[in-house]
Amino acid sequence: MNMQGHVGLRLLIKGLLGALLLALPCAAQTRILYDNFNQRFLNQNLWYSVCAGFSVTENCATDVQEGRLHLSRSLMGNSDTNSGTNGGSATAFFIGPYAINSITADIQVRDAEAIPCGTVAGSGGHADIIARFFNSGSGNVNDDVGASIAVERDSSNPKGQLSVLAGYFSNGDYSHSFWLANITIGTPVTVTVGWDQPNHRFLYSVTNKVTHVTYSTIQPYPYSDTTPAVDPEKHLDIELFPANCTSNQTWAQVDALFDNIYVGQ
Repeated sequence: MNMQGHVGLRLLIKGLLGALLLALPCAAQTRILYDNFNQRFLNQNLWYSVCAGFSVTENCATDVQEGRLHLSRSLMGNSDTNSGTNGGSATAFFIGPYAINSITADIQVRDAEAIPCGTVAGSGGHADIIARFFNSGSGNVNDDVGASIAVERDSSNPKGQLSVLAGYFSNGDYSHSFWLANITIGTPVTVTVGWDQPNHRFLYSVTNKVTHVTYSTIQPYPYSDTTPAVDPEKHLDIELFPANCTSNQTWAQVDALFDNIYVGQ
């Protein structure tokens, strides 16, 4: 990607992949390449990145690696209680995300691990796209409505398996979650999350770049959608939720690459 002679061909291939991605019905949008990370460092005109969580002593990375955005995070659960989970993230926020109605990205989870508390599942982590699109009408930031698509590893998953999950959320309610596909660790996928305001629904898609099979879903929502989001932030990130545990050391870790970020307006 860093060789100048290959840049034109690479951009052409990326454009074709982006154009072919959405094998799902959606409102017509203008989709543009936001970033392909074709430079040494993260473009600070497009992104700002942060490592966050209740503990920042473990590994965290937000950098450009081999021409792709590299996000990585690892975190232990707390050992003084069996209640709840610890939490941490590695995030790249879009700068000026107000007019974005859809986001497409290539994601490859290269490594993922989730160690539970004994035989009880609970630890997990994922690489995802999260976007707030509108407010349900109150004008309170807690009533902003958003959607996400995640490539997830849970401690209950079979060895080497990841799940692709889609969902929407508002006011702390993340229960609207939908399974799209299972893949293996290391499999590259292209994912899209979008807001189809005229039809009052969210659109999700995942394409396995090895098998070229696409899975998609359309999810209507019950909210009024004419009020702009108070905080219309949108981001790519790694999120971890290792279970707290007094009997053994729990752990969650995800290492992922993101590329070919397209946005619809």
